[in-house]
Amino acid sequence: MIGDAQHLLRLAKEWMKQGNTTVAFQLLNEALKLKEVTEDKLVKGEISKEMGRAYMQTGQWDLAEDAYQEATAIFLEYEEYRGAAESVRNLANMKFQLGNFSDSNSLCETAVNWATKSGDYQLRATILNTLGAIKAVEGKQRESINIFRLCLSDFRSVGNPLRQAYTQHNIGLAQLELCDYAESRTSLEEALALALEQKDLNLVSLCYQNIAKLHLKTGDLLAARTLITVARDIINTLNSPSMQADLAIVEAESYRLAGDRNRAQEVLERCLAQAREHGLMQHEAEILSDLGQLCAELGKYEEARAHLETSISLFRKTGGGLLAKAETRLKDLESAQGWINKI
Repeated sequence: MIGDAQHLLRLAKEWMKQGNTTVAFQLLNEALKLKEVTEDKLVKGEISKEMGRAYMQTGQWDLAEDAYQEATAIFLEYEEYRGAAESVRNLANMKFQLGNFSDSNSLCETAVNWATKSGDYQLRATILNTLGAIKAVEGKQRESINIFRLCLSDFRSVGNPLRQAYTQHNIGLAQLELCDYAESRTSLEEALALALEQKDLNLVSLCYQNIAKLHLKTGDLLAARTLITVARDIINTLNSPSMQADLAIVEAESYRLAGDRNRAQEVLERCLAQAREHGLMQHEAEILSDLGQLCAELGKYEEARAHLETSISLFRKTGGGLLAKAETRLKDLESAQGWINKI
């Protein structure tokens, strides 16, 4: 077996990039047995950090947290703030993934301080990106924009145009939620220009999709439909159920605003089946919320209530700012039903 811990560590990282955690675990465990690791605790810290990543990839959350905490303790013992920041960032991302936004937020704040101490602005930017995403999910859009702008500044300082593009896109989404349409369009178009330069089809399709959503908000249905068609053509080549669901939600809204509620319902119901098939719980909750609103508009009140109640239940499990919208829709439905019953 290879007797160089650093080499084994590099190999494990490569195998994890390919999604093969079985080989990665074997390589990392072999590395832990080497004398080099007992003599150099920083190498052990790096191995623990990668163990955490492998455990995350296999859904072993408690073991991942233990590994990250062990790595963090080792790095801090030697004032290796970059390694500590990476470990805590990864743990924050895990907490975010699990919907524990409060813990994720606290961990990000700690990681930002350590990344700043290390002088690694690329790393700090990635942490700020997670922090901005937390604020956006919590519905604190103005806070998220401020954080994303700090993130954007860091990515610019290290010359990373692709990450700049993604961050600019995130700013545009937050501005769209705030109905700052002119600012949102500028941000999304800047993101699109960078995405096209970097040939990132994933981001190109996201930009087209969200610019289409902006056109829906401003009443330009023709422009929205055109961009939805372009985005669909790209997404079909990416084979991403998540992105297909996002686009279907936008497409259904375009039909609803055009007055074709039955077609909108067909699109959402087809999308709902696909979201359930692929285990996309957050999308399922959003689709059910939109279906609830649509059924209420069609006078299908009991069906609307069932959709909204299920949506609210799912949002409470997954977290996110859309919970409040679903709850408001249910209250509006109950008020409408109460008024109808009095007639």
